[in-house]
Amino acid sequence: MKVLVTGGTGLVGSHASRALTAAGHQVRLLVRSPDKAADFFGRLGEELPELVQGDITDVNAVRQALAGCDAVVHAAAGTPMQIDSVEKLFDVNVGGVKNVIGSALDLGVERIVYISSITAIFNTDGSKVTPDAPPVPSKMPYGQSKVEAEIYLRKLQGEGAPIAILYPAGIAGPDDPGFSDTCKAIKYRIETGFRIFGEGGTQYVDVRDLAALIRSLIENGGSGRFLVPGVFATWTEQADIIEEVSGCQLQRIPAKGWKLRLIGRVLDVVRKFRKVDTPISAETMRYATLWPRIANTDELQKRGIVLRDIRETFADTLAWMVRAGHLDAARCPKLSPDSIAH
Repeated sequence: MKVLVTGGTGLVGSHASRALTAAGHQVRLLVRSPDKAADFFGRLGEELPELVQGDITDVNAVRQALAGCDAVVHAAAGTPMQIDSVEKLFDVNVGGVKNVIGSALDLGVERIVYISSITAIFNTDGSKVTPDAPPVPSKMPYGQSKVEAEIYLRKLQGEGAPIAILYPAGIAGPDDPGFSDTCKAIKYRIETGFRIFGEGGTQYVDVRDLAALIRSLIENGGSGRFLVPGVFATWTEQADIIEEVSGCQLQRIPAKGWKLRLIGRVLDVVRKFRKVDTPISAETMRYATLWPRIANTDELQKRGIVLRDIRETFADTLAWMVRAGHLDAARCPKLSPDSIAH
């Protein structure tokens, strides 16, 4: 099959592209920077997919990229840490979805996989986070942008469109061309202190497992809505795992959830006037401090996909961060080049 992947120089898109290529499919990427794509795949020593230069907010570029494709994986998205303009965030997360998915349907593409986020249907009661849960309006721009895209896509699904919507939580893994928000947050916690608030926690899905599900949906079909939040770990467990696999010594800082949510709101105001180099925002702190345990779709088991142990995900992610120079090897003695070599 010929498959268009958007977001191919991001964490999910790049891994989906590699998984599809490894399975023998022809992959085309819609990218803003061909040089960035060439550099990334070149460093991996892998064949560069076909490239079309353009942006998902440009419908003409999108239609050019979709020409002749049998399937599309729409993984491109913007986050509050990447885009400081609310208008641009909506252009990417709502307008881009309409351009890609709407054009794919117009052109007769029969297999469509869209990477959403559990934030679109988030509830602090995990039992209420289900594939049938209604979109939850958000006061925060990122969450609301995902909600508006969700409403659009569900309308299309209701009309019989062949769309599979995936809802991951935190996505982690090695070989991250864009140094995603999850990696930024891990780096921040290692370098500035790991805040522990009660026994709350969050869920991570390994990007390689998510890519395996994407590949299965492209190859074998399947439309509908699929929850893939991943493996739950409390903040204390995450700190323990990071120290165990990396050898680093974390500064553990007891924290109150309400205080972090307040700090996030203050930083969001400051961001309107200048750049703030921290992953803390009102939105990220809401999810970090109020996350429930959410069940994964049984489609994983049906398709023979077993989620990796979170220790493997953290070990591989941190080892890559050291190799790529995102983390000082001295902070992670178990992952330093000399330690790994021996």
